Amino acid sequence: MTSSEPRAHRSLLAVGSLLSLVLALLVGTAAPASAHATLLFTSPAADATVADSPRSLVLVFDQPVSLSGSSVRLEPSAALGTPALSRGNQSVTVPVRTALGEGVHTVDWQVTARDGDVMTGSYRFAVGPRTIALGSGQTTAAKDAAPTTALRWLLFAALAIMLGEVAGRRLRDRIPNAPARRPRSWALPGALAGTAAALALAALQLGDDSLASLAGTQPGVLSLIEVAGFGLATVAVLLRRRNWAALPLTAVLVTEALRAHPQAEQSVAGPLLTFVHLAAAVLWTGTLLHVLRTAAAWRGEGTPGRSLLLSYARLAAWLFAAVVMTGLVSALLLVPLDDLTTTTYGRVLLAKIALVVAVAGLALTARRRLRRTRTGSPHRPARVETGALAVVLAFSATLTVLSVPADANRPLPFAPPLDGPVVPTGTRAGEIGISARAAAGRLVIDLTSPQISGSEQQSYGLKATLADPGGSRRALKLRGCGTGCFYTPMTWQKGTSRLTLTASAGEEWAGGRAGLSVTWPPRADAGLLRETVAAMEKVPGFTLHELVTSNTARGLGDLRKLPITGKEFLASEPYGSGTAPVITRLPDENGHRRLALAYPAEHTQLDLTLDADGRILHETLTAPNHLVTRTFVYPGAEDDSHDH
Repeated sequence: MTSSEPRAHRSLLAVGSLLSLVLALLVGTAAPASAHATLLFTSPAADATVADSPRSLVLVFDQPVSLSGSSVRLEPSAALGTPALSRGNQSVTVPVRTALGEGVHTVDWQVTARDGDVMTGSYRFAVGPRTIALGSGQTTAAKDAAPTTALRWLLFAALAIMLGEVAGRRLRDRIPNAPARRPRSWALPGALAGTAAALALAALQLGDDSLASLAGTQPGVLSLIEVAGFGLATVAVLLRRRNWAALPLTAVLVTEALRAHPQAEQSVAGPLLTFVHLAAAVLWTGTLLHVLRTAAAWRGEGTPGRSLLLSYARLAAWLFAAVVMTGLVSALLLVPLDDLTTTTYGRVLLAKIALVVAVAGLALTARRRLRRTRTGSPHRPARVETGALAVVLAFSATLTVLSVPADANRPLPFAPPLDGPVVPTGTRAGEIGISARAAAGRLVIDLTSPQISGSEQQSYGLKATLADPGGSRRALKLRGCGTGCFYTPMTWQKGTSRLTLTASAGEEWAGGRAGLSVTWPPRADAGLLRETVAAMEKVPGFTLHELVTSNTARGLGDLRKLPITGKEFLASEPYGSGTAPVITRLPDENGHRRLALAYPAEHTQLDLTLDADGRILHETLTAPNHLVTRTFVYPGAEDDSHDH
């Protein structure tokens, strides 16, 4: 035993050094993601109350999903259209064909994640004029989690039995003067169990769809490869070519690596990590099982059995190092340290780590017994070690159906959907245009710079603080949602909240601080815009006082006065036709009605203040390249009352 220990020690050092280098590279280049699809946003929002029946249901996930085996149902039942994917297959939109009645409605949904697992969940929203407190939130979980866990454990166990037997036979053949007795092969039962598990997992993924639909998706193809891999391994065993089974079983390991969580973090290194981790784990478990069965068959022979266990000990040193190091790297890529004790995934991972440490202690006890005396038996701790390793595989199977904790700071690929009336507002900070949209539960802010070509490469920075109507101030935690886009969840209080924004856009454009006001609650009022346009069309003439600036750091611009008619003015305005994508009635101010309009595609917002006749008194227009402030002076009105 003493000659093997230095070699084992060197093996641990070599593997540890190599994987430490891999760890440093991967942690430095990791892009946060999750192999399971998690529902991020919905429209209508979960637990929200909307005044009118929605025309569609929108579900936004943190990764692309497939509609294979998907379903979206409403309770109470309502007629829904065919689901459609958009935004890189991350958004599912379902038309609502019939008007929903007042009250609480529950949405039950099901989609297929890119790893092939079917994800399900539910959320509630209310329809009606009065807000209904729900507070149940939205849920996301893997469908058939318990049977999937059991079947994947059976698949892992089958891999361990078959590959462990191949490795164990090789170790046995290297033992001098080995007895002729052999344990009965478990390769065929293992192959049949693995085939059954792979078929059952494919059937769970298939759901109500046809086999052709399964073959048309990447997760479905991976499931079929696993079935074929175990099927070929079964044929090899029946032909008494057990060593040949290693090739199709390796394909099964590769397939598992391609569908596992780390693959979402690193498209190349992630599967490699999982392949090494899973291969080492099943070899560690399966080889020990076969070695113990062989040693039992050689009971009474003495030296050959001890030599076989010593040979396995040298292999186990490599396998243990590979399992620990690849598991550590994967854990660091997937789970923030703060989530290890606060999430189900983190707690199961900690339990698996603790069990691996316990297994290492059992292995060390068995090796010491071998070294200390020739009469000491290592079989009892080794048998317990085998059972513990089987439980480790069970934890591994459990982790495959749990969602990795979502990173709350992870940038979103696009802005979340906004429900109900939206308060659009805008301003400029230096040369940077600021477009904000406030909705129930959310605030989205877009930054734009004068640069047009290549703007998708422009980097933006934004800091924000909020002063609510009560005067309390707090810094907002912003999350990216695309180029120049920032999002934060928000519970708006009744009254006027004030935002203080500090924007930047690299070194090319001047940034700075700016303020915005959001008055809550709003309500949609398309009729008021039509009334305003009709009133302005009747105005024979007025004087427009206008300030235009492209850089607020230099002021609001030079004042110019323009005599103009109402129709001429409307001809140059985006809302001249009486419509706009977003039309929101704001609370009256100083006895004047107010309208907020938005053109999200153009990053343009307008704030209109109206008189009792519907005519415009003041207008603020924010566009990507300029800020326009206008005051309207009508014949017969005193300039002092309107021109500030």
